[in-house]
Amino acid sequence: MKHILVIGHSHMNALRAVPQAQQACDFMPFAEAGGAYQSRDPAEFAALAAGPADTLVFMTGGKCHIALGMLNPPEPFDFYLPEHTGLPMNPAARLLPVDLVRLLLRRHLKQDLDYLGQLSAVFKGRRQLHIESPPPVAGDYIAQHPCGFAERVRERGVAPAAFRHKFWLLHSAILRDHCAALGIDFVARPAGTQDADGCLAAPYLRQDPTHANAAYGALLLDQILSLREGAPCP
Repeated sequence: MKHILVIGHSHMNALRAVPQAQQACDFMPFAEAGGAYQSRDPAEFAALAAGPADTLVFMTGGKCHIALGMLNPPEPFDFYLPEHTGLPMNPAARLLPVDLVRLLLRRHLKQDLDYLGQLSAVFKGRRQLHIESPPPVAGDYIAQHPCGFAERVRERGVAPAAFRHKFWLLHSAILRDHCAALGIDFVARPAGTQDADGCLAAPYLRQDPTHANAAYGALLLDQILSLREGAPCP
Protein backbone atom coordinates (compact mmCIF):
# COMPACT_ATOMS: atom_id res chain seq x y z
CA MET A 1 0.00 0.00 0.00
CA LYS A 2 1.00 3.60 -0.61
CA HIS A 3 1.30 6.57 1.75
CA ILE A 4 -1.68 8.48 0.29
CA LEU A 5 -5.15 6.94 0.38
CA VAL A 6 -7.91 8.60 -1.65
CA ILE A 7 -11.51 7.83 -0.73
CA GLY A 8 -14.19 9.44 -2.82
CA HIS A 9 -17.13 9.62 -5.17
CA SER A 10 -16.88 9.55 -8.96
CA HIS A 11 -15.09 12.90 -9.32
CA MET A 12 -11.98 11.30 -7.83
CA ASN A 13 -11.61 9.64 -11.26
CA ALA A 14 -10.00 12.86 -12.56
CA LEU A 15 -7.15 12.21 -10.13
CA ARG A 16 -7.22 8.49 -10.77
CA ALA A 17 -6.63 9.10 -14.50
CA VAL A 18 -3.21 10.65 -13.81
CA PRO A 19 -0.38 8.05 -14.12
CA GLN A 20 1.70 9.74 -11.40
CA ALA A 21 -1.31 9.56 -9.06
CA GLN A 22 -1.51 5.81 -9.60
CA GLN A 23 2.10 5.62 -8.44
CA ALA A 24 1.57 7.85 -5.40
CA CYS A 25 -1.94 6.97 -4.21
CA ASP A 26 -4.25 4.10 -3.41
CA PHE A 27 -7.90 4.65 -4.35
CA MET A 28 -11.07 3.33 -2.76
CA PRO A 29 -14.59 4.34 -3.83
CA PHE A 30 -16.66 6.05 -1.15
CA ALA A 31 -19.61 3.98 -2.31
CA GLU A 32 -20.16 0.71 -4.13
CA ALA A 33 -22.41 -0.04 -7.06
CA GLY A 34 -24.28 -3.29 -6.64
CA GLY A 35 -27.97 -3.85 -7.16
CA ALA A 36 -28.32 -0.49 -5.41
CA TYR A 37 -25.83 2.36 -5.03
CA GLN A 38 -24.87 2.48 -1.37
CA SER A 39 -22.16 3.73 0.93
CA ARG A 40 -19.61 1.21 2.11
CA ASP A 41 -19.68 0.13 5.73
CA PRO A 42 -17.02 2.22 7.54
CA ALA A 43 -15.77 -1.04 9.07
CA GLU A 44 -14.41 -1.92 5.62
CA PHE A 45 -11.86 0.84 6.07
CA ALA A 46 -10.62 -0.32 9.48
CA ALA A 47 -7.95 -2.60 8.01
CA LEU A 48 -6.70 0.25 5.82
CA ALA A 49 -6.28 2.41 8.92
CA ALA A 50 -3.60 0.01 10.12
CA GLY A 51 -1.68 0.41 6.85
CA PRO A 52 1.12 2.80 5.88
CA ALA A 53 -1.04 5.67 4.60
CA ASP A 54 -0.12 8.87 6.45
CA THR A 55 -2.38 11.14 4.39
CA LEU A 56 -6.09 10.62 3.79
CA VAL A 57 -7.71 12.45 0.88
CA PHE A 58 -11.49 12.60 0.84
CA MET A 59 -13.29 13.54 -2.41
CA THR A 60 -16.92 13.27 -1.37
CA GLY A 61 -20.11 15.07 -2.24
CA GLY A 62 -20.70 16.93 -5.50
CA LYS A 63 -23.81 15.11 -6.55
CA CYS A 64 -26.22 17.11 -4.36
CA HIS A 65 -25.58 20.55 -5.82
CA ILE A 66 -25.84 18.96 -9.29
CA ALA A 67 -29.11 17.19 -8.47
CA LEU A 68 -30.65 20.35 -7.01
CA GLY A 69 -29.15 23.05 -9.19
CA MET A 70 -28.10 21.81 -12.63
CA LEU A 71 -31.54 21.94 -14.26
CA ASN A 72 -34.23 24.61 -14.23
CA PRO A 73 -36.54 23.97 -11.24
CA PRO A 74 -40.25 23.38 -12.00
CA GLU A 75 -41.00 26.69 -10.25
CA PRO A 76 -38.12 29.14 -10.84
CA PHE A 77 -36.40 30.39 -7.70
CA ASP A 78 -33.15 32.14 -6.90
CA PHE A 79 -31.22 33.16 -3.80
CA TYR A 80 -28.72 35.79 -2.76
CA LEU A 81 -25.29 34.89 -1.42
CA PRO A 82 -24.03 37.72 0.84
CA GLU A 83 -20.42 36.56 0.36
CA HIS A 84 -20.72 36.84 -3.45
CA THR A 85 -22.63 40.03 -4.15
CA GLY A 86 -21.57 40.23 -7.81
CA LEU A 87 -23.45 37.12 -8.93
CA PRO A 88 -26.55 38.00 -10.98
CA MET A 89 -30.11 37.21 -9.91
CA ASN A 90 -32.99 35.97 -12.04
CA PRO A 91 -35.59 38.78 -11.86
CA ALA A 92 -38.37 36.42 -12.98
CA ALA A 93 -37.68 33.88 -10.21
CA ARG A 94 -39.04 33.70 -6.68
CA LEU A 95 -36.40 34.90 -4.21
CA LEU A 96 -35.78 32.44 -1.36
CA PRO A 97 -33.77 33.14 1.81
CA VAL A 98 -30.29 31.68 1.49
CA ASP A 99 -30.71 30.01 4.90
CA LEU A 100 -33.66 28.04 3.52
CA VAL A 101 -31.64 26.90 0.49
CA ARG A 102 -28.72 26.02 2.78
CA LEU A 103 -31.09 23.93 4.95
CA LEU A 104 -32.38 22.12 1.85
CA LEU A 105 -28.89 21.42 0.56
CA ARG A 106 -27.61 20.34 3.97
CA ARG A 107 -30.55 17.95 4.33
CA HIS A 108 -29.60 16.32 1.01
CA LEU A 109 -25.96 16.19 2.13
CA LYS A 110 -26.70 14.68 5.54
CA GLN A 111 -25.78 11.11 4.66
CA ASP A 112 -22.47 12.19 3.11
CA LEU A 113 -21.65 14.47 6.04
CA ASP A 114 -22.43 11.79 8.63
CA TYR A 115 -20.41 9.21 6.72
CA LEU A 116 -17.46 11.57 6.37
CA GLY A 117 -17.47 11.97 10.15
CA GLN A 118 -17.38 8.20 10.61
CA LEU A 119 -14.48 7.82 8.17
CA SER A 120 -12.57 10.65 9.77
CA ALA A 121 -12.84 8.87 13.13
CA VAL A 122 -11.54 5.62 11.60
CA PHE A 123 -8.41 7.43 10.44
CA LYS A 124 -7.95 9.62 13.51
CA GLY A 125 -4.36 10.76 13.93
CA ARG A 126 -3.57 10.84 10.18
CA ARG A 127 -3.36 13.98 8.03
CA GLN A 128 -6.79 14.38 6.46
CA LEU A 129 -7.66 16.51 3.43
CA HIS A 130 -10.97 17.07 1.67
CA ILE A 131 -10.81 18.18 -1.96
CA GLU A 132 -13.49 20.59 -3.12
CA SER A 133 -15.70 19.16 -5.88
CA PRO A 134 -15.06 20.61 -9.35
CA PRO A 135 -16.95 23.74 -10.44
CA PRO A 136 -20.12 23.34 -12.53
CA VAL A 137 -19.85 22.86 -16.28
CA ALA A 138 -20.96 25.53 -18.79
CA GLY A 139 -24.57 25.17 -19.96
CA ASP A 140 -23.83 24.76 -23.67
CA TYR A 141 -21.33 22.01 -22.90
CA ILE A 142 -23.91 20.18 -20.78
CA ALA A 143 -26.37 20.40 -23.68
CA GLN A 144 -23.73 18.92 -26.01
CA HIS A 145 -22.68 16.16 -23.57
CA PRO A 146 -25.76 15.39 -21.42
CA CYS A 147 -24.97 11.67 -20.95
CA GLY A 148 -27.40 10.26 -18.38
CA PHE A 149 -29.11 13.63 -17.99
CA ALA A 150 -30.25 13.82 -21.64
CA GLU A 151 -33.97 13.32 -21.05
CA ARG A 152 -34.10 15.74 -18.13
CA VAL A 153 -32.07 18.33 -20.04
CA ARG A 154 -34.62 18.14 -22.88
CA GLU A 155 -37.54 18.43 -20.48
CA ARG A 156 -36.32 21.18 -18.15
CA GLY A 157 -33.27 22.82 -19.71
CA VAL A 158 -29.99 23.70 -18.03
CA ALA A 159 -30.23 26.28 -15.26
CA PRO A 160 -28.37 29.61 -15.68
CA ALA A 161 -24.66 29.51 -14.89
CA ALA A 162 -24.99 31.95 -11.96
CA PHE A 163 -27.68 29.79 -10.32
CA ARG A 164 -25.52 26.66 -10.61
CA HIS A 165 -22.43 28.56 -9.44
CA LYS A 166 -24.27 29.69 -6.30
CA PHE A 167 -25.40 26.15 -5.53
CA TRP A 168 -21.82 24.92 -5.88
CA LEU A 169 -20.48 27.73 -3.66
CA LEU A 170 -23.06 26.98 -0.98
CA HIS A 171 -22.31 23.26 -1.23
CA SER A 172 -18.60 23.98 -0.73
CA ALA A 173 -19.30 26.27 2.23
CA ILE A 174 -21.30 23.54 4.00
CA LEU A 175 -18.54 20.98 3.45
CA ARG A 176 -15.83 23.47 4.47
CA ASP A 177 -17.58 24.14 7.79
CA HIS A 178 -18.15 20.44 8.40
CA CYS A 179 -14.52 19.64 7.68
CA ALA A 180 -13.37 22.38 10.07
CA ALA A 181 -15.45 20.82 12.85
CA LEU A 182 -13.87 17.41 12.14
CA GLY A 183 -10.29 18.70 11.91
CA ILE A 184 -10.08 17.98 8.17
CA ASP A 185 -8.24 20.47 5.93
CA PHE A 186 -10.58 21.63 3.15
CA VAL A 187 -8.64 22.13 -0.09
CA ALA A 188 -10.14 24.59 -2.59
CA ARG A 189 -10.26 23.85 -6.33
CA PRO A 190 -6.98 24.64 -8.12
CA ALA A 191 -6.50 28.30 -9.06
CA GLY A 192 -7.24 29.24 -12.65
CA THR A 193 -9.65 26.38 -13.35
CA GLN A 194 -12.81 28.51 -13.69
CA ASP A 195 -14.04 30.71 -16.53
CA ALA A 196 -15.58 34.18 -16.17
CA ASP A 197 -18.96 32.64 -15.19
CA GLY A 198 -17.44 30.47 -12.47
CA CYS A 199 -17.76 27.31 -14.56
CA LEU A 200 -15.06 24.73 -15.14
CA ALA A 201 -12.63 26.17 -17.70
CA ALA A 202 -12.39 24.52 -21.14
CA PRO A 203 -8.98 22.82 -20.68
CA TYR A 204 -10.38 20.78 -17.78
CA LEU A 205 -13.64 19.55 -19.31
CA ARG A 206 -14.39 15.87 -19.79
CA GLN A 207 -17.01 14.68 -22.26
CA ASP A 208 -19.79 14.54 -19.68
CA PRO A 209 -21.85 17.16 -17.80
CA THR A 210 -20.44 16.83 -14.29
CA HIS A 211 -16.79 15.72 -14.10
CA ALA A 212 -13.33 17.15 -14.69
CA ASN A 213 -10.59 15.52 -16.76
CA ALA A 214 -7.08 14.22 -16.11
CA ALA A 215 -5.53 17.69 -16.65
CA TYR A 216 -7.60 18.86 -13.67
CA GLY A 217 -6.57 15.72 -11.79
CA ALA A 218 -2.89 16.56 -12.35
CA LEU A 219 -3.45 19.91 -10.63
CA LEU A 220 -5.12 18.13 -7.73
CA LEU A 221 -2.15 15.80 -7.42
CA ASP A 222 0.20 18.79 -7.23
CA GLN A 223 -1.92 20.22 -4.40
CA ILE A 224 -2.00 16.93 -2.50
CA LEU A 225 1.73 16.29 -2.77
CA SER A 226 2.54 19.87 -1.76
CA LEU A 227 0.30 19.65 1.31
CA ARG A 228 1.67 16.27 2.31
CA GLU A 229 5.17 17.74 2.20
CA GLY A 230 4.12 20.40 4.69
CA ALA A 231 2.98 23.43 2.68
CA PRO A 232 0.02 25.32 4.23
CA CYS A 233 -3.46 24.63 2.91
CA PRO A 234 -4.85 27.21 0.45
